[in-house]
Amino acid sequence: MSISEEARRADALALLEQLFSSLGDAPIDCTRFEGSDAAFVGIQNTSWDELCSEGLLEKQSDSLYVLTPAGWSEALLRAGTLSAPGFQDRIGKLAGFLKDQIKGREKSEVVAFDEIVRSTGLPSGWVFNVIDSHLLSRMEGRRDAFWFESARGRLVEVPRDFGLIKVDLFADIRAENLRLQETVEEMEELYREYRCEICSAPLIGIHPWEHQYGYEEATEYACGRTIGGPHGDTPCPKDPKFPKFEAFVLTTQRQENGWMCYASSVSNVDLRYTWGKTEEEAKSAMHEVYLRRAKPWKG
Repeated sequence: MSISEEARRADALALLEQLFSSLGDAPIDCTRFEGSDAAFVGIQNTSWDELCSEGLLEKQSDSLYVLTPAGWSEALLRAGTLSAPGFQDRIGKLAGFLKDQIKGREKSEVVAFDEIVRSTGLPSGWVFNVIDSHLLSRMEGRRDAFWFESARGRLVEVPRDFGLIKVDLFADIRAENLRLQETVEEMEELYREYRCEICSAPLIGIHPWEHQYGYEEATEYACGRTIGGPHGDTPCPKDPKFPKFEAFVLTTQRQENGWMCYASSVSNVDLRYTWGKTEEEAKSAMHEVYLRRAKPWKG
């Protein structure tokens, strides 16, 4: 029996919390979790997959997993650890030491990881996880330290702007884009009011007409579509409701100099009348009138 999405979500987050608790101060890169371990009995097998698909876990073999930097920081934030006094002391001590490395200097500084651990007295696994997950940056949006080139776990680069709030260089552009987007949306609203919603033909007139109960307005577009006319609406040529020529009933009448052809009104599409020297010519002329009337509008 399948479980609900909410139940799957709750189970996956419970697993993440359990992994974080089991990890303690150990480094994430060399702490592996066995999915079949008795400690995880009751956890849905799919929860491991859910965390992997979200980038919070990495699968190393059929049943061995490690927390990713994103997984560790996400679990830490969800655990409410940030507000704990002990955590604040730790993060303050680490940030203070790193800040001291670039004090009064005009360039970045590279520091040995072991020196950071020795000087701060902090657990090496915890320091590794903080650096690896860019936790300082995620917490407060400040410039963070990071591993130097390919020396993960050995050397840490402290940028000269470490601890400064990141400046959003493109905030003004995003704000302008947002303003333009709002303007476009407003124009689109107006556009819809003054264009045929089927073929975008422009509005060419609003014609008031009177009936026994008052006044109405008929809206006419360049494609021939009308809305609210005294005899009903006339469809746009691109509308599936626009009648085929075969739907019209043609009536011919002999005149002194030829023939007249009339087409019965269908869906309020008025083709008026045509003339020809012969009956067939009059009917053919009516077909030409229909083709012109049924031709889609082109801007």
